[in-house]
Amino acid sequence: MKKLLAAAALAALSIGSANAATVTQSAALNLETTEINQAFSFNKFDASLGTLTSVLINLDGRALSSASFENNAAQAQNFSFASTLNLFLDNAAAGVSETLALDLFNYPRQLTDLGLTDLGSVDKTDTLSFNAADLNAFIGTGTTSFTCESGVVNTQAGGGGNIVVTQSTSAGCGLSVVYTYDVPTPPPANVPEPASMALVGLGMMGLAAIRRRK
Repeated sequence: MKKLLAAAALAALSIGSANAATVTQSAALNLETTEINQAFSFNKFDASLGTLTSVLINLDGRALSSASFENNAAQAQNFSFASTLNLFLDNAAAGVSETLALDLFNYPRQLTDLGLTDLGSVDKTDTLSFNAADLNAFIGTGTTSFTCESGVVNTQAGGGGNIVVTQSTSAGCGLSVVYTYDVPTPPPANVPEPASMALVGLGMMGLAAIRRRK
């Protein structure tokens, strides 16, 4: 009896269950001289495939930069220099607005001699992953559009206005969108519905009770 009831419960749980599946779209990273303004378009999720449960967005950022500065003052100067490249990812229709920051240079405040100081070159990469909050914005026909813009922020202090910084930078954004959705699993053929299984179980319990009374 217990085995039959357990089997009936499992059958009831299995009916109407769903299998998870994914659709991934991606665009390769392309380096350009800053400041950049790159555009991406992806197909929206086709609701006929199933029920959309999440939208994962991955932003891959990269920056190449070289920098130097020259002290033209009359003597050595206390000086510091920092540079950060921000990548701003936006999709207004979907309410997406995220920032990925790449630190390029961090020259600490110190006594800097006259002449040229070469900070060399850097190659920085990082990834920002997040789930979209508004799933409905990604469902339907047509496409959904993203923009990725850069903004280099430089901070320098000291030098008496006599230190000149020279910098060149290129950057790029790579983007992927992963739709995760549930595909309903149809009930297997010739399997009684949960209500019928429950009635069968109750009937068998009644028969067992009658037998015990005899």
